[in-house]
Amino acid sequence: MIEKKNSFYNKLELAMELRICVRTVDKLMSDGQISFLKVRGRVIFSQEDLDAYVDRSRREAYGVNEESLKKYLS
Repeated sequence: MIEKKNSFYNKLELAMELRICVRTVDKLMSDGQISFLKVRGRVIFSQEDLDAYVDRSRREAYGVNEESLKKYLS
């Protein structure tokens, strides 16, 4: 993961963080799947935008959830 001094990413940084291409970031934006800010023509993403996208995208494996992992690991 990229170490950030601030809590904002440009498209390339976000793509690198998610390990996807910039075109995929463009698609996520156009589909409304990830929030972004447009400031003076520049597109930026906050850490909160990234976290919210990751949370919405997370899928539980069949039969595996946080509760069952806790039981298994303890």
